[in-house]
Amino acid sequence: MPDVNETIIEWLQGQQDWLQQATETLLSDGCLSDVKLDELVAYLKTSEGLEVTNHRQFDGLATHATATGELRLTEIGDISGIENLAPRQPLNFGKGNLCVIYGHNGSGKSGYTRLLTKVCGKPQANDLKPNVFEAPPAERRCKVTYSENGVASEVDWPANSAPIDALRSVDIFDAETAVAYLTEETAATYMPPSVALFEELASVCNRIKEKLQSEQEALVSALPRLPSEYMATQAGAAYGGLNSTMAEADIQSIIQWETYDQITLDQLGERLKTADPGQLARNKRNTKQQLEQLLSKLKAVATAFGKDGLDSIRSLRTDAINKRRMATEAATVESAELECVGTDTWRALWEAARAYSQTVYPGQQYPVTNDARCVLCHQELGEEAQRRLLDFESFVQGRLETEAKAAEESYRQALAALPSGLTEEQSATACQAAGLNGGPWETRLMESWRKIVNTRAVLLEHEAKNIAEPLEWPTDIIEELSNRIQLFEREAAQHDEDAKHFDRAQAIKEKLNLEARKWTAQQAAAIRAELERLRKVALYEKWKRSTNSQGISRKAGEIGEQVITQMFVDRFNRELKALGASRIKVELGKSRTTRGKSLHKLRLKGAQTGRDLPESVLSEGERRVVGLAAFLADVAEQPHAAPFVFDDPISSLDHDYEWHVAVRLAQLAQTRQVLVFTHRLSLYGAVEDAAKKVGDAWKNNHLQQLCIESFSGTAGHPADQAVWNANTKKANNILLQRLDDARKVGEASGAEAYRGLAQGICSDFRKLLERTVEDDLLNQVVRRHRRSVTTDNRLAPLPLISPEDCQLIDDMMTKYSCYEHSQSSEVPVFIPEADELRADIESLKAWRESFRKRPEGSVASA
Repeated sequence: MPDVNETIIEWLQGQQDWLQQATETLLSDGCLSDVKLDELVAYLKTSEGLEVTNHRQFDGLATHATATGELRLTEIGDISGIENLAPRQPLNFGKGNLCVIYGHNGSGKSGYTRLLTKVCGKPQANDLKPNVFEAPPAERRCKVTYSENGVASEVDWPANSAPIDALRSVDIFDAETAVAYLTEETAATYMPPSVALFEELASVCNRIKEKLQSEQEALVSALPRLPSEYMATQAGAAYGGLNSTMAEADIQSIIQWETYDQITLDQLGERLKTADPGQLARNKRNTKQQLEQLLSKLKAVATAFGKDGLDSIRSLRTDAINKRRMATEAATVESAELECVGTDTWRALWEAARAYSQTVYPGQQYPVTNDARCVLCHQELGEEAQRRLLDFESFVQGRLETEAKAAEESYRQALAALPSGLTEEQSATACQAAGLNGGPWETRLMESWRKIVNTRAVLLEHEAKNIAEPLEWPTDIIEELSNRIQLFEREAAQHDEDAKHFDRAQAIKEKLNLEARKWTAQQAAAIRAELERLRKVALYEKWKRSTNSQGISRKAGEIGEQVITQMFVDRFNRELKALGASRIKVELGKSRTTRGKSLHKLRLKGAQTGRDLPESVLSEGERRVVGLAAFLADVAEQPHAAPFVFDDPISSLDHDYEWHVAVRLAQLAQTRQVLVFTHRLSLYGAVEDAAKKVGDAWKNNHLQQLCIESFSGTAGHPADQAVWNANTKKANNILLQRLDDARKVGEASGAEAYRGLAQGICSDFRKLLERTVEDDLLNQVVRRHRRSVTTDNRLAPLPLISPEDCQLIDDMMTKYSCYEHSQSSEVPVFIPEADELRADIESLKAWRESFRKRPEGSVASA
């Protein structure tokens, strides 16, 4: 067989690094704390943690072992409100390894077993009940004393609270345990450290998965619920199908909502509402016409008041100014008597005179000089005045003057040609007609018109006070108007088409899908958050897959097959043989592996069909002994010395099985504490004989026989050592002490009180006589409740028995039989007086002492 550790290391180096790190932590620390678990979860979430590595050597694997040590149960006492247990003094299990607690039915044996099962945290433990025949107690608790490696501990344990961790390793066998081993799949309780490692790893995987699951469940979706009317739409389906792998293009198709989409939705709504598509088409075209006019005017204004337009105006103004300056500078009329000829004022006066001349001298060329008067002063024109007027006219009609006038006219015409902007009222009216009112575009147009009016005013004032700023070309407005013009034309064309044929059902479907798209677009932030959540969830799913323990279970099965299953089966077969049950046709086999544990199940050996189960074929006694064998095979070879607790292990067993069980119990008690609760005196005696087989010295040091009893509605009371369970010498002394007590009671309370106690003494004296025959006269060669005849070093004294010995005991047996067995009512039974009874008891004591000394050393001590 290959080295198990090498096989495990080879397997580990093929696992992800987080699992390898978990293994090293388990090997070094023995467990994984919550802090280390959190660190491991964080490491698992990294790329390094998910990488398969082979750099770890797992040196701790060779030294990984389960802690060992001795655990002992010392006593249970101060019981209150648990079952019907109410012992007056603690039940003490003594210092030896083998303690047999005898009690009749209802004496509290099962109550103690149920209490221990709960205290030790066994899976089959049920909640402990109070005494149902009494009022609910104020408190429910008990005191448990135990020791670990010689160090004593005492725990005040509230009923049904958490188990005492130190006692979890106690192994308890009762009827339910027997049934469980017989009918259920069982994992071997003790596993070699190398195999137990897989169970620990599987547990770590489950803890990590639970933590990851908890973190994943905290990622709660905040995605709004899709309205039911959108469920059947394409957009609704896309919204409902959000997933972590969605492409960005698919995401955009859900969260984007453009102006065009809104226009399309409005159009569909309009088409669905209208009853006359033709009229609607005409209305659209009228609106389109208004938009075209508005666009044309805006383009013209934008051109006129743009940089080029302003530059042109300024160029004309500069040209006019320059030419007027040149003309003015060249204005030299020699006949002029006054200055400033050629100035604007002078030219205005001259032109006014020209106009007036046509009134008084119509049809004559200005200036009229022949037989004419001055049109300004009405005086007759002399020769000098006539020449001066003709000189002035020559000046006005000169080239520079003509050019100056032409330049000024061009500038004036350019100013006159400047388009005027719209007033706010006109702009509002135009926007309303074009369908732009009440929105941002109306605001933008208003701002543009205000700028245009201001710029035009500055230009008309020749930029005397302010400089006109060029108007930026309103590209966005123009583009929007152009788009709307095209849109209205398309809509009009669609309405024309609708007037011929309209698929209303399809239009409704398209409209509903657009409304759904608009709704999903409004949830854009929530959709982004949900996609992020889904990506995180996908990561958690990936991480949880890494914690799947199936691979661990498979490897555990392989390793377990090598070092657990066969050993478990071999132990079971040995236990069957040790319990005298080899003939029972059952076998233990592996059923499956789960979470790192190899599970085993009992089945019939040689059965023709697999449907017949052991529990349905075996007798009650066979089921009991097979369950006991499986239990012992599972727990008996654990390395730690923890107590065994058996509750009536021989229930339903015959004498052969009973003896084998007693021998096995004595064997177990050689290495650890064994506590046996029983209601059968036969087991009481069989265990004593089995202990003697180990050795008298061992028996005297380790065997303790106790008795518990019920009294006044409560149970579990440890009984004082009595005639039936003390050695005959001590039993004799017990009867004498009881007789003294009875005499005192009689003297105080009368003969009737004495007789009540004395009758019990007589009955027990009869039992003592029987035991005297077994233990003293026959030297324990034959005893009741014992299957064997013990002859080893015991037969030699038997020839020393004399007829007088037999007569003495026979006479006393005859005399006191009436107190143990029922008698005819016609023959009354009289209780002996105290002196008579004392004489008989002391005579038996004296005979025993004499018989033991006959001859010196020839009779073995009891």
